[in-house]
Amino acid sequence: MTHAYSDMYLEDAMRTLGEAVDFALCDQGLSPVELTTILLNSLEMRQFERGVARVVCGMSGDELAREIIASAGLKPAECRESYPLDRSSQYWAGWVLAYSQWASSLNFNELFEVAPLDWIIGSYSPLHEASEDTFAEIVIDKWNKAQADKKGLKAARKAAGLTQKQLAAQSGVKLRAIQLYEQNQLDLRRASVSSALALANTLSCAIEDLVWQPIALEYDSRAIPSERL
Repeated sequence: MTHAYSDMYLEDAMRTLGEAVDFALCDQGLSPVELTTILLNSLEMRQFERGVARVVCGMSGDELAREIIASAGLKPAECRESYPLDRSSQYWAGWVLAYSQWASSLNFNELFEVAPLDWIIGSYSPLHEASEDTFAEIVIDKWNKAQADKKGLKAARKAAGLTQKQLAAQSGVKLRAIQLYEQNQLDLRRASVSSALALANTLSCAIEDLVWQPIALEYDSRAIPSERL
């Protein structure tokens, strides 16, 4: 998996988004739903996804939050003179959200589909004691399960109203192969061209519509003891 920016900037990115979420919810007084709407319409968050240095590590979280809030047409609260040593559940939500976005390469819109901000905050206990990888794995698993009903061979077959046996009979592809493709135990991207084309023609779709693969977490986070919450 190709990440949007180097892991050398990851801790800065996590701290920045942690502070930004904490500021917006605690100092600005926004609700998680209100902040989510603002973030999803924010140019700065699209830049964050791409790893633009100015927003990932070039400003404090308070500064990023104030810029995003002002861009939404609201008057931002003043920056804090100092930051509390005890990290809040809101800070943790931004911290693990930044890590999950980096680790999965999903955009924030996609992440919020399966991990709403209020759900992340509510997951603080006991997940704040686990590694960032643990949280990211949970979110990625939720994403994969949600997409399994929308993409890939199984989704296309169901959309066509066919059972596995009917698809096998009409396409000429063996039933067992279809079962293994749908369970992701066989990679349809490595199937013969004739088999992939037969399935696509039977289901009236492109081969590209059938080869969705679940996201796998490939990165083991390094311990960051100074930021353990």
